[in-house]
Amino acid sequence: MNLSWQSSLTVSAHFLHGMLHFIRTHHGEDVAAQALASAAIPQSLLIQPDARLTRQQYVALYRTVAATLDDEMLGLWSRPIRSGTLKYLMLSLLDAPTVLVALNRFVRFWNLLLDDYRLQISTKNNLVRLALVVRTPGTQVTPLGHELMMKLIHGIASWLLGREISLHRIEFSFARPRHVEDYAFLYPGEVHFNTGMTSIYFLYQDCAELFKREKHELWAFLKRAPEDWTFSAFHRGSITAKTREYLEQNIAQSVTIQDLAQALHTSVRTLNRRFAEEGTHFQLVKDGLRRDIAVHRLTNSNTGVAALAFDLGFSDATGFCRAFKHWTGSSPTDYRKGTRQGE
Repeated sequence: MNLSWQSSLTVSAHFLHGMLHFIRTHHGEDVAAQALASAAIPQSLLIQPDARLTRQQYVALYRTVAATLDDEMLGLWSRPIRSGTLKYLMLSLLDAPTVLVALNRFVRFWNLLLDDYRLQISTKNNLVRLALVVRTPGTQVTPLGHELMMKLIHGIASWLLGREISLHRIEFSFARPRHVEDYAFLYPGEVHFNTGMTSIYFLYQDCAELFKREKHELWAFLKRAPEDWTFSAFHRGSITAKTREYLEQNIAQSVTIQDLAQALHTSVRTLNRRFAEEGTHFQLVKDGLRRDIAVHRLTNSNTGVAALAFDLGFSDATGFCRAFKHWTGSSPTDYRKGTRQGE
């Protein structure tokens, strides 16, 4: 199918609504509609609670909203983070000798900008923790703001090292969200909710590593933002990532968990334990991949529904249509019509 599981990844409509929230409440629905149109996202997705954004749509909308608001953090914090902030932040990190020094600079930089929260960095038990600490008690938590800040920290640290830095643990101060399935890829590590504060933990040995990055590498990173710091952290060691990769190569086959266990040279019991540790299970991962590929192809190709059903391993189009409606709340035909509005 010539479509890798990474490029086919989709994210929940939670991110769509979160990115548009400030524009809709402060500038009105017309400006929000213009942002959607600029990102080639149909307005019909706004009324579908289980709609999915493709990776390309996510990046396009993020850039459009940031440009419209002149705010690289999309109006999610107490004051706008003006265009160019990420550039100067990254320039201040390039000559740091280690990731830990860079993270300390990152904390000091952001604490000059934020009024509602401050970042706090600490080291304990061979772990480095960065936490969002409320400056004023009673400050309302904006989940997307917390999600993006943790992604930015992890993405920048990974880019500096030239590899994905191990995410030991991440804690969010808000309740477990409906779109928690996305966290297996966005936050490849142990995830907890309803904690005292939002925090991210790295291994000290990773943070103590030396790194060397040049300005020309930084320009490429900034040009692709937010794509690299949002989506580059694919945890190859996670069972979810390995499963999606294996399933993508055999997507038209009726793969069972026994087949997967044999391919990965492990037992079904071990697989189930590892899935549970990552907050998922085999069928959920399998359905997630098929859903993502379906959304991507319905959005970007003219493949017929019957052919798509066959490509995804369904015995008939009826079964695929039933599954797709369960995944997204829409039939494949209606979903495609919605994405083609305005073309």
